[in-house]
Amino acid sequence: MDPDALTIDEAEELLQDAPLVAALAGSIPEMKAMRDRCLAAGIPATVGCPPHAGGGKG
Repeated sequence: MDPDALTIDEAEELLQDAPLVAALAGSIPEMKAMRDRCLAAGIPATVGCPPHAGGGKG
């Protein structure tokens, strides 16, 4: 594992109070792959549904 890589938990902790930029296009597998590439490069990223997304639970 690359020493600069982040875990999902580390990324979520780093992003806890940060303003986030939403990526709104793509399938869940595509979004997870993008997150994994970011984490491997040491860039904090997360995948989830924002609380104001119109009531969806996905």
